[in-house]
Amino acid sequence: MLKSKFIVPIHIVDSIAQDSIYISEMIMKEQKIPKAQHITIQFGVHTHAVKVLPNQKNQGIFIHPRLAQQLGIPPLSSKSLQFDIQYMSKLSTIKLGPLLSVLINKETPEDMNKPFGVISSFCRELAETCHAVGATVYFFTPSSIPLNGTFINGWILDGEWKKRPMPLAEIIYNRLPTRQIENQAHVQRLFTQTAKKHNIFIFNERFLDKHDVFHALQDDESVKHYLPESLLLEDFSTLKYMINKYYVVYVKPVQGSLGRGIYRIISLENPKILTLEKASSTNQKPMKFSSISSLYRTFKSKLSRKQYQIQQGLSVIQVGRSPVDFRALVQKNSTGAWSITSIVARTAGNERFVANLARGGSIDTVTNTLPRTNLPQHFNAEDMLLALKRAAIAISEAIDSNIDAHFGELGVDLAIDVQGKVWLIEVNSKPSKNDNTPLRENKIRPSVRKVVSYAKYLTGFKEGRNPHGSHRVRSRRRKN
Repeated sequence: MLKSKFIVPIHIVDSIAQDSIYISEMIMKEQKIPKAQHITIQFGVHTHAVKVLPNQKNQGIFIHPRLAQQLGIPPLSSKSLQFDIQYMSKLSTIKLGPLLSVLINKETPEDMNKPFGVISSFCRELAETCHAVGATVYFFTPSSIPLNGTFINGWILDGEWKKRPMPLAEIIYNRLPTRQIENQAHVQRLFTQTAKKHNIFIFNERFLDKHDVFHALQDDESVKHYLPESLLLEDFSTLKYMINKYYVVYVKPVQGSLGRGIYRIISLENPKILTLEKASSTNQKPMKFSSISSLYRTFKSKLSRKQYQIQQGLSVIQVGRSPVDFRALVQKNSTGAWSITSIVARTAGNERFVANLARGGSIDTVTNTLPRTNLPQHFNAEDMLLALKRAAIAISEAIDSNIDAHFGELGVDLAIDVQGKVWLIEVNSKPSKNDNTPLRENKIRPSVRKVVSYAKYLTGFKEGRNPHGSHRVRSRRRKN
């Protein structure tokens, strides 16, 4: 459960000096804040030098309206204006917050029931969770990114959604849904120049390409046994090698998602025939080829437009004739360590060979699904669930060690073959936050709480805090 001992109300009053703040004596004692000394107060990236004076009568922190404006503290309703505080003695700084920002793609103020499209419920849950622990979150789009300055127009929840000028946050949580938007020049400038200048954490800063993940992990002893053979499909010789080696291979767009654009190639004997089938096709017979060269000609034009990965086919477990795979949501927690938030089984729809929900798949719990598959009975469902969790954690840790980017959560897709071996399918750096997520109960999701826990860890507001960004597995501030 998220909680903080130092959530305090902030009172904005004009009867005190602009360069002074009053703090209740109890808070000063517990936080070991020196009395009548000049220190720094910080909210987001904004700081201001102030003199701290004790307040013997009232609880909370009292600041002048002009100071609140300079810090960027939003003019919220009185019951909403409360923050966790952290005094960092080495820096002589009182931090209010933490302040978290979320970069999203969509804002629809004309529809305030769903102001951020399909992730609107997630945004509200995140805002409510932040409020409960003295944190603040705002949401902004690429169009709000300033050319200069440290204020940004963002949406905050104050009973209802309101758009306010907010200071750049200590953390930017990247929820942009496409590479095209993410690669826009002003977005990349925010992620590099601005983040570096103001010492901002960016997490889930970029998409992961399928081939990059497998290439980065192929020599890592801790995880390489989970990897099916995967190569970049660059020429005829690569296609020939994989088809001659494996009965089934899959060809996937390196930058694809949601099961789009995936092909399955099956080698049949007597007579020698190759079948080619696309995952997104329905009621369409597989194409047949009498040679690898004729099949390659079908792909040659595609290879000139985008990159594809060719991957060893697996004898994955099935429910009836429908393949089953597993999605683990792995997130960093309040100590900066990877942890399993959830793991579900996904069963492909009728006549499909991929289990993505977007391609007609369905989900259920792992322990409900495994007994219905063709996995031999001597494999215990609980033991297999533990094996899946271990694999997901190990793969997430290996990505931290081998890929130069900062991730706070990953969707790790796994498979189990009919011999009970766990395999990696792919890793998604933007796990779904859609409002219509199946199996979701009508309450704040554990995944939302984990985001806030990790934000508090990064900014020094939790036990095991990391105020200087020195955690060994890339829980660090953005750098070039």
